[in-house]
Amino acid sequence: MACPECGEPVAHEDRFCEACGTDLLLRTGSTVTAGGAAAAGACAGCGEPAPEDEYCPGCGLRRRDDSERVELDLAAVAGVSDRGLRHARNEDAVAVGWLRDGPAAAVVCDGVSSVHRPELASRAAADTALEVLLARDDARPAGDRVRAAVSAAAAAVAGLPVPAGAEPPSCTLVCAVVSPVVSPAVSPVVEGLEPDAPEITVGWVGDSRAYWLAAAQAAEPARLLTRDHAWAAEMVAAGELDAEAAAHHRLAHAITRWLGADGEPEPDLVTLRPAGPGALLLCSDGLWNYLPDAADLAALALPVLDAEGPLAAAAALTAVALEAGGRDNITVVVVPVGPRTERSPS
Repeated sequence: MACPECGEPVAHEDRFCEACGTDLLLRTGSTVTAGGAAAAGACAGCGEPAPEDEYCPGCGLRRRDDSERVELDLAAVAGVSDRGLRHARNEDAVAVGWLRDGPAAAVVCDGVSSVHRPELASRAAADTALEVLLARDDARPAGDRVRAAVSAAAAAVAGLPVPAGAEPPSCTLVCAVVSPVVSPAVSPVVEGLEPDAPEITVGWVGDSRAYWLAAAQAAEPARLLTRDHAWAAEMVAAGELDAEAAAHHRLAHAITRWLGADGEPEPDLVTLRPAGPGALLLCSDGLWNYLPDAADLAALALPVLDAEGPLAAAAALTAVALEAGGRDNITVVVVPVGPRTERSPS
C-alpha cells in the first residue's frame, strides 16, 4: 500500500506516513480546506490589504476566495462544487471524508441566497457536520450520529456573526454515513478484497437531495431517497397539487426547513441496506433542477464511475447542469458502493 499524498510505501497499521506525515486513519476535504477560505493579501482591484473583510475597504471589490470550483477526491468518496454560470459566488459547500476501517461520510449544504453571507452558513454547517460524522471512537448508531451532526451544524450556523439589520445566514443540509466500506486506507482499490454489506444512513434539512444510483434491472433499483422540505413537495404530498402544477408554482422552491434563524433544524432520516452494488449521490438543487430522475442520473454517472472513478462521475453530472444553463450553484458528491464492475447500467 502507498501513501495517498506522496506515494511512499506504508503498512496498514501505520497511523501516519513517515515520509510526509499524512494522516492515514482519517482523510477529509471540504470547500474551506480546498480553497473556500478567504484569500489573504492585497485586493486584486486596488492593492489595499483586506485581511478579514468581505469587501475591500479601499475600493469595495468583493474578495475572491477560490471557491468558484472545488474538486475533492478521496477515492472512497469524491465531490465537485461549482459556482455555475449565473451566480456571482458559490454559496454551496461540500465536505467529505473517511475513517480507515470505518465509514465514509459526506455533507452537502446550499446557502439561502436571500440572507447575509449564505456561503458562511453552508461552509460552517458542512465542516461541523462532517467532524461529528467521522468522530473517532464514536460508538453511537449511525442515525444518532447523523442527528448529532445536524444539531452541531445548526448551532454552528446560529453562532455566526450578523451585522445589525441583516438577515442571519442560513442553509440547507444533506449528509450521509456509509458503513462499513472497503478500507481505502491508502489505495482506492485493494485487490481481492470484497466490501462488507454496507449500510447507508442519510439525514437532511431542506431541499438538497440524496439518491441511490444503480444499474438498470438491479436488485436495488435507482431511486430518490429524500423528500424535499419544500412547499411544492408538501403540496403534492397533501394532495393539493399535482407534481407538474407544484413545480411551476411561484413558491415551488420555497423551503420549509433550514439551518439558521427561525429555521426548523430537525432532520428526517432514511436508512438503506442495498441489495446490490451502486453509488450514493448527494447534490444541491443546482443539479436536480435539471436532472431530477434517479434512473437518468444513474445512466449518466455509473459508466463514468466505472471507467474513471467517483470524481469523474461527479464532474460529469456537474457538466450536465452547466450545459443545461447553470442557473444555480451546483454541488455533487458520489460515494461508490460495491464492486465497480457490476455498477454500469445495461
